[in-house]
Formats: sequence, structure tokens, C-alpha cells
Amino acid sequence: MTPALPPYAAALALLAQATGAPMTDQPHALSLDVHEHDGLVEVQLIGLSPRAQAVSYALEVTGQSTARHRGSTTLAPDTRAVLSTMRTKAGADWCVKLVAEEEGRAPYEITRGACPTP
Repeated sequence: MTPALPPYAAALALLAQATGAPMTDQPHALSLDVHEHDGLVEVQLIGLSPRAQAVSYALEVTGQSTARHRGSTTLAPDTRAVLSTMRTKAGADWCVKLVAEEEGRAPYEITRGACPTP
């Protein structure tokens, strides 16, 4: 006969089963789709999350000029959303930089192109 779990241990065990994998195991909810063609850089900021969650972002595209877009939104679960589309003349060394924040995670950065390293 196995001993009974204390009430708090049983509750923790149920909570662990209900929550599944930690959020840090999930892919980021925001990603970049970047294409260079005909002297232009085209960037789409994509949101896709397995659960509803608030996100905020700062997107910067640098080429022959610089464009910036900041925003925040709540993503619907399992629904792909294009949050921003930006285009600029590529120039010699273009750079796309996204700084993003999601609920329950540390901020993260995604870069594409010839971005300077800090």
C-alpha cells in the first residue's frame, strides 16, 4: 500500500500536469519573414502563438533609410497574424532588428542582414 500524498503535494502534481511544458520550451510568438528583391528589403512581422497572449515589439529596418514601427497587441490562439509589413531600399548593408516581449518571458531580439554587433 502506498502512502497518501499530502493535500498540497497532490495539488502541485495536478497543477504540473495541467500546465504541461514550461513556456520557455515554446517557440517565440513573434518572427520575421524577410526577403530582398529588386533592390528592396521587404519585412513582415508575424505573430503566431498556441495561446492568447499580449506581445509588444519594436521593429527597425535600416537600408538607404531607416524605418521604425512599435506596437503591442494580443494574439489569438493558433492564428497567424501579419502585424507589420515594411519595405525600404536595401542599400549595401541593410539590417532588420526586432526587439520583442511576450507574457511570462524575457525580452528577446531577432536580427537579419548585416546588423552591427553591440
